[in-house]
Amino acid sequence: MLLWAEMPASYDSELERLLEQARELLGGGDDALLVDANHAVNAALQLHPDSVEGWLLKCQVASATGDDLAALAAVEMALRRAPNRTEALYWRGAVLGDLGRHREALRSIEAALRVIADGEHWLLEDLCYEKVLILDALGLHDAAVAACQAGLARCPGSPLLRAALAPAERARVKSSLRVIRGGA
Repeated sequence: MLLWAEMPASYDSELERLLEQARELLGGGDDALLVDANHAVNAALQLHPDSVEGWLLKCQVASATGDDLAALAAVEMALRRAPNRTEALYWRGAVLGDLGRHREALRSIEAALRVIADGEHWLLEDLCYEKVLILDALGLHDAAVAACQAGLARCPGSPLLRAALAPAERARVKSSLRVIRGGA
């Protein structure tokens, strides 16, 4: 058996071709294409089972099909290979949030925010937004507003975070009124 480092260049180009095909199918906006995207990413992972990119793409395809458990398994495979990869930590947090495992999700998103590199600024807005959603789901409305404001300080032009701020503030006020009124 050949090690990946010993594989001919054609394997590398085939891996990239399959991953790009899966990305295009995933981004096609048609759920019917997700089956083909899954086939392409599976073929890529057969060529290179240690591909972090492949496992992250597998996670995204599974998430798009609503298979959150498969998405979690795929992102865990990516994290085994790259434990401090911001994108993998983000996807782990997002999938755990979808599964209702909000405390674990928050830990993963916060870990991603700690390791994000300058070249990954494209992911910062999504990380901040995901943190706001998770804090809100946990009922930590003051923290959600603070996270949204911190996100806006880092991404001042973010329409996503601006849109999240108003509902987070309303939830915070509503929550404080329940305390004042003595309600649950």
